[in-house]
Amino acid sequence: MLPENPSQAPEALDIYNQNHVRLMEVLQQAKAQAARQSSMRPMSITLERVLYDHTTQTMVGFGGKQGIEAMLAQICAQVPGSVEEWHDGHLMGFCVPQAEHDDQCALVATLGPGGQIVCTVGPSCSIVELLGAIERFDREVHVAARALDCDYGLLAEGYNSFVDSPLDVPLVPRTRWTLVSAHLSQTGRYARDAMRCSCATHILVGYESEREALLTYRLCVALTPLLMFLTDNVRSFRGSGARRCPTMTRSVVWNEVDPSRCGIVPGTFESDFSFDRYVTWLEGLMPILETSENDEVSSTGKRTLRDLMGERELTDQEAQEAFGIALPFVRLGDVIEIRQADALRPRMAASLCAFAKGLLRNDLNADTAITLLGDLSEERVLDAIYELRVRGWNATVYGRRVSDLVERLVAIARSGLSDAQELRLLDELVELWDFNMVPRDAFVHQEIKQNRGW
Repeated sequence: MLPENPSQAPEALDIYNQNHVRLMEVLQQAKAQAARQSSMRPMSITLERVLYDHTTQTMVGFGGKQGIEAMLAQICAQVPGSVEEWHDGHLMGFCVPQAEHDDQCALVATLGPGGQIVCTVGPSCSIVELLGAIERFDREVHVAARALDCDYGLLAEGYNSFVDSPLDVPLVPRTRWTLVSAHLSQTGRYARDAMRCSCATHILVGYESEREALLTYRLCVALTPLLMFLTDNVRSFRGSGARRCPTMTRSVVWNEVDPSRCGIVPGTFESDFSFDRYVTWLEGLMPILETSENDEVSSTGKRTLRDLMGERELTDQEAQEAFGIALPFVRLGDVIEIRQADALRPRMAASLCAFAKGLLRNDLNADTAITLLGDLSEERVLDAIYELRVRGWNATVYGRRVSDLVERLVAIARSGLSDAQELRLLDELVELWDFNMVPRDAFVHQEIKQNRGW
């Protein structure tokens, strides 16, 4: 452990300082990555979904001749240039890098702890290209399922509606998830739900400077309550049915996972918030696990990242992965990751990305949006979440009726989009919001019709 008195172990302090600089460099490197894209801010989409069997209306398990691993192997066989990802003796995903002079986005497919199919596409400055990459992946899943003589689909909902309990969902056979599950199961009552049943849409945004990143970061944190509400897409929570399902279910679940690493990073809205403050907060978290040079995963116990940083130098990969131990509303790393939207159908996920792109297109749009929200604080963000859970479209958020606030934000987003196709994609969600609806309302209406025999 890093000594309280650095003079007692100067070597440990030197190692820690070198590792701290290495973590800071991960954030600073984002500028070069963004510059390689274009003058516009590159974006990526991560979409988590559940693989299910149309015939049996059940979720697909990991193993067996027609399981998830077999399907991944089939996709790798049929997609040229795919690079397999193996862990603990099992195929856990693959990537298809973007070839030079190729206008198709890079794609990475991995598995979540509950067998969620996690598809990440990008980076790209074109939302249309991102959507095209997701749709190509979905076609490969369909072709692979047919080759296995199966009829599979991908369920895009914020919570796995095929199960009545998270314990019905076995963990993917990977040591990483076993250790993480054991740790988080002691920190919050819904940790198992979050790991095994939760599915999200993440929007990843590039940045070119610390000043730009912090403005974007604060705005995204402030918008989180609205994104939780406007993308609410849960049909059933633990078998509850649509009408009995809590509003903004995923926010309820993630509020009960691990307070130390979730929610709002302390000091986000203070004037001296910086990359260094974020990294210092990160270093106080428990990593849960570490990977040896032989790719063996072991528990770190109750040691914090700061403790580990005083023991040995981190590799470049470990420095990158260190940012993944945090699970806040918005995560900093070599990109800004907006994490709290529910899993959405591909066109709706692209619509959310278009909404984010329009708001974050430039400093003027971002400044206009954050000014619209007024004086921000952690308390006001948490109050907004509570108001939206309880009152929905009748809520007052940041001093405005939610419908008025959404209308103004959509207008700002439209002003930041110049591509006609991206503007049409934006309407996928906006057409719902214009009628004071969110995606889950379709499930409620369907359930009412079924109960009344319509």
